[in-house]
Amino acid sequence: MATLDQLYTRLILDLARDDMGVGGELEQAKIDAVADAIEAHADTLFWFNRASGTAATVAATAALALPAGMRIALLVTCRGAELAKVGLEEIQAGDTSASGPPARWAEDEGAIHLQPTPDAAYALSVHGIAEIGVPATGGNANAWTTEARELILAEAKIRLCRGPLRDPDGLALARDARGEALGRLRRETARRRSAPMATDLPVPAGFDIRTG
Repeated sequence: MATLDQLYTRLILDLARDDMGVGGELEQAKIDAVADAIEAHADTLFWFNRASGTAATVAATAALALPAGMRIALLVTCRGAELAKVGLEEIQAGDTSASGPPARWAEDEGAIHLQPTPDAAYALSVHGIAEIGVPATGGNANAWTTEARELILAEAKIRLCRGPLRDPDGLALARDARGEALGRLRRETARRRSAPMATDLPVPAGFDIRTG
């Protein structure tokens, strides 16, 4: 299992840049590039960043927070029925005086907005994308440094070659590597989707796994 430090070391070796090591002139550029690479793909659904949780509505309250550890909600169900996902503007333009079991939802800045406004406490099941960031320390690992290691390496190289290294040849190679890594992850995600386990995330209608 690759740690964050091991990913950093691989980046230094691949680019042959000792100045990206500890105390080097480009150490912070390396750290920032990896963090930016993770953020660039954090909103994409892969098999390793699926998340699910529950939330309870409150009578007369139309909004509630996402379950802990969830970055983006993709599917919300209430009493076993899938709620229709709409734009926040549709919720805001609707009849705010209506109440009852929620039928539609929208997301905005980490909150779920429901319509009609719940008239009682309802248990919601929420499925989406987990909030997985940069590992807390160099000795730690997570899905980005293991399952998505090649993608993050390629994405970080793009940022470094386009930025402080000013390396057009390296940039082209890194873009090719990113495409290959992203293709592999998408194929594996699609494969796991076609043979779901009991804990797999239900995929909302219309969600295209090829584009995330």
